[in-house]
Amino acid sequence: MKMIAKDTWVVLGVLVVMGAAAAFVYVPQSRKLNELRGEVVSQEEAIKMDLQRAAVVPEIRNQVQEMRSRYINWQRRLPKQKELGQFLREISTQISDQSLSNQVIEPGNPAREELYHTLPIIMKFGGPYPAMAQFLKGLENMERLTRVQRIRIKNDPKKDGEVDVELRLNIYFTES
Repeated sequence: MKMIAKDTWVVLGVLVVMGAAAAFVYVPQSRKLNELRGEVVSQEEAIKMDLQRAAVVPEIRNQVQEMRSRYINWQRRLPKQKELGQFLREISTQISDQSLSNQVIEPGNPAREELYHTLPIIMKFGGPYPAMAQFLKGLENMERLTRVQRIRIKNDPKKDGEVDVELRLNIYFTES
């Protein structure tokens, strides 16, 4: 009977050692494994969110490229100096080309804006309505950035199809 008891104690000792090993090794390792699994899940979610954010990058890149090509000549249209003489010659040439008469061009005083300067110009001329429309179209197509701020068109009852025009436009430049 002593042999069985001795064997029982040996088996019990081995079981206790295995239980202790499980308690000191397996349980902490399984906790660590569960923590790591949770971290993997959260990292996968973060990657999915990053992929969704990154999906817009090609679209934004295309928009930037389109804007670069659209505004490639921006500095040419918005010169550093006001270059009024050259602009007035171009305007006078356009007025003459359209057979508009009685031209008066009065530059105003430059005004400083946040990123640029504005120079108002008042123009008065007369002529056939279609010629005036062509002149305005020519203004829009000018190399220089110009914006019509106000236009007054009066019909001249004495002259059939002729109008008198008063036009206020701005030109822009970056340095004074």
